[in-house]
Amino acid sequence: SVLVSAGNLKREQLQHSGEEVDEQALVIQSVRETVVPKLVAADMRLLMRLLDDVFPGATGSGPSNEALRAAVLAECAARRLEPGAEWVEKVVQLHQIQALHHGLMLVGAAGSGKTAAWRVLLAALERVEGVEGVSYVIDPKAVSKDELYGTLDATTREWRDGLFTHLLRKIVDSVRGESAKRHWIVFDGDVDPEWVENLNSVLDDNRLLTLPNGERLGLPPNVRIMFEVDTLKYATPATVSRCGMVWFGADTVTFEMAGQHYLKTLQAEPLQGEIDGVPGGPAQTDDDPVMRVQMLAARVFAPHLAGGGLVERALVHAEGLEHIMDFTHARALSTLFALLSKAVLDVVEYDAQHSDFPLDAEASSVFLGRRLLLATVWAFAGDGGRVARQEVSDYVCGATTEELPAGMADESITDYDVGLRGGAVAWEAWADKVPTLEVETHHVTDSSLVVPTTDTLRHESVLAALLAAHRPLLLCGPPGSGKTMTLLAALRRLPDLDVAALNFSSATTPEL
Repeated sequence: SVLVSAGNLKREQLQHSGEEVDEQALVIQSVRETVVPKLVAADMRLLMRLLDDVFPGATGSGPSNEALRAAVLAECAARRLEPGAEWVEKVVQLHQIQALHHGLMLVGAAGSGKTAAWRVLLAALERVEGVEGVSYVIDPKAVSKDELYGTLDATTREWRDGLFTHLLRKIVDSVRGESAKRHWIVFDGDVDPEWVENLNSVLDDNRLLTLPNGERLGLPPNVRIMFEVDTLKYATPATVSRCGMVWFGADTVTFEMAGQHYLKTLQAEPLQGEIDGVPGGPAQTDDDPVMRVQMLAARVFAPHLAGGGLVERALVHAEGLEHIMDFTHARALSTLFALLSKAVLDVVEYDAQHSDFPLDAEASSVFLGRRLLLATVWAFAGDGGRVARQEVSDYVCGATTEELPAGMADESITDYDVGLRGGAVAWEAWADKVPTLEVETHHVTDSSLVVPTTDTLRHESVLAALLAAHRPLLLCGPPGSGKTMTLLAALRRLPDLDVAALNFSSATTPEL
């Protein structure tokens, strides 16, 4: 790869300048373009020292990608992404690697910016080169091997294409001008030898897929095969050695980048949710009442979502606590943003139902500020025990300037909710909101009967917020802890909803 890249660089410079080039500098630049993308931060510093020892006094200039970088920044602005310097560098590295290899691996944890990187690069290349880019995303673990590559009927010897072979054949046949487009086929899932070994002949220099019926499909030069994975521990050296690689570290996407993306989206796009009394359809102007509330919310949330703000400090504090799942920043922030969006929708819904006396800016700011505290505790400690929630609650309450519930003492802030009554914002204890239930004798044994408690009410509130944001949920707990009961109670509160219950186990197959 280093030699191929160096040769490409030399030919490119000879074409543009026609002058003799410094081959030593080209080798250094080639090493940086091909080796650096796959290194973690610590190894990168070691490589730079090695280059200084092997090529003393030589300097390799970085690649000139001003046009591509400008297109990447423009595309980020259009998608309301915050282009961090390291993430933009990864996008440029991805472009350099895909020019050398037709098989690529994007390795990094969920939320490290892999998907956004290749999507932005595909759109940026279309801006720069004018070639339409088309992407196909496949989850290889959601389909069987036969459904992915195709099957040969043992009796009739009839061949039936699978998902990947159908895509490849459509591009090769070029019935609708596919040969003039750029095609990226992305496998988003673990690189498992069970299915990926069939691609080895496609990923090497042969670029051929041999089917069981004896047919061979060649990979056109305008096609790239990409793998989005979080680890390579399941991959074999035969597959890894055939692919270019770009590593996305945990610090590629920072907390501030995620926060700014949420705030920009909040200021530009109307939130999608079930709001009573609000007509459907996207808002078009800032005069729209929904957008006015969202603009106000963005101003209220901005100081807390800035670098070093309350939310980031609470996130770092919660990371060291005990969680029942592996704690990741991406998952915690995704939950936080869903809960914040539900708080904004609550203000919009209240204003729509009280159009004569909507909330003023001050009351809305107080409501959103207090709901931010609750959202922070639930998002960062919701997957922890009572001790973890209490610790995060104490930390948030000690770091905020918002007015806290009177007489809270040793209680957690999650024991309270923020209510809107008559245009006034007030803390309300969940214990005071538990209704009195009179159960008739013949209903005592009814399994669908839910006796409301403080826990069921606040858990239903959190679930309703996540469901309104259309986020997937995972409820963890021992048998009999009320998972199904609480979930069904939250679902009953949503209009126009049908519930389909499916049982999964370790033996469940994708055919289900």
